[in-house]
Amino acid sequence: MKISRLCCGFTALFILTANAGNIDQGRAKAAACAGCHGQNGMGLSGEYPNLAGQKEPYLIKQLKAFRDKTRIDPSMQAMAAALTDMDIDNLAAYFTSIQPASLSTTAKSEVATARASANEFPETVFVTMKKSGTVESFPGEVTWKGGPNMLYNAVTPDGKSVLATSPSTDTVYVFATDTGKQKAIIPVGKAPKGVKVDPDGKFAYVSNQGSAEISVIDLDSPKVVDTIKVEEGPHNVRFTKDGKLAYVTLQGGAGIGVIDTQTRKQIRVISIPGITGPHNLDLSNDEKTAFVRDFVHHVAVIDLQSGEVKRIIQVGKGHGGIDVAPSGTFAATAAIGDTVISVIDTSTLKVKNVQVGNGPHGIRTSKDSRWIYVTLTQDKQVAVINAQTFKVEKKIAVGEFPFWVAVQGNP
Repeated sequence: MKISRLCCGFTALFILTANAGNIDQGRAKAAACAGCHGQNGMGLSGEYPNLAGQKEPYLIKQLKAFRDKTRIDPSMQAMAAALTDMDIDNLAAYFTSIQPASLSTTAKSEVATARASANEFPETVFVTMKKSGTVESFPGEVTWKGGPNMLYNAVTPDGKSVLATSPSTDTVYVFATDTGKQKAIIPVGKAPKGVKVDPDGKFAYVSNQGSAEISVIDLDSPKVVDTIKVEEGPHNVRFTKDGKLAYVTLQGGAGIGVIDTQTRKQIRVISIPGITGPHNLDLSNDEKTAFVRDFVHHVAVIDLQSGEVKRIIQVGKGHGGIDVAPSGTFAATAAIGDTVISVIDTSTLKVKNVQVGNGPHGIRTSKDSRWIYVTLTQDKQVAVINAQTFKVEKKIAVGEFPFWVAVQGNP
């Protein structure tokens, strides 16, 4: 704070004024905010508020409340935890300085939209549409009516059912893949995000980010048969091939939890210094290494036996999905606050960024590792990338806010 002294006769008046934040430093720091609030402070969807032009004292108050955990949100608490008072002043100054009416945040596409075909979709692929509340299947481009805010999805190993989470209703929708009809709507915990089906196809694990627990769904019932308590902000799960372990990202900041699926207990937490808000993850083919995507612009490479962080890799801005190709040769991660995906060579850990379009988030590779599918949330498209050349070969028009991708044969 700065104290100014004004003298008038025998009277001294002290006026307390706030230091002005540094806009340039705030702009640099705001790269971490792009994943939800956009590169220029405009929320990427209705659940994320616009920060551009917001009042400075309000932004300071809210960021400090998240940092001090007097305002509860696992994602924002993780993001704000390391902010200093000066960081907060700088961020508030930057966002307040932006004029919302003058913003243009979209990049022009050089690839014309096209129809899907069996050539680039050798297995059936399912994409959730967050804003449309639907699921679309490819290559047929068939749309299924779902519920509000269709988010993460997963396909059963036999390909007969697709599950999709609806965090706004605290439920999971189950669809029959042959007809697209809803088979069940299952109540789960608070704000469910990621859903994954175990290798046997018997159970699904749902990460309830708002209630710090995993709902275990018996798919024969189908209903919740158990609940596993974990740390704050569980976001998504990855099973091992034998189904004995499940790794869960703890977006509240703890790291990744390790769950014994026989006892249905969390048996270990692996901390991940150097990243902010563990978001999504995948495993190397030998399952000795985890690739963990955070909420900002990093991927952590972790030795799962020792818990050692082998490398922190900078990738595109914001959060997104991550997928280790079935071939095991590369990991690809999206970046919702950017226009690129980042492809990591799993042997050398070198990174190649590929321009794909606006707001890439969901990402999955075909079972034969020939194609990469990416949802472009702001363009209302699915991009199809040739994994040999890393060139976008096709963009397919879809519904509002395409979010996540599920591929039969690549869980």
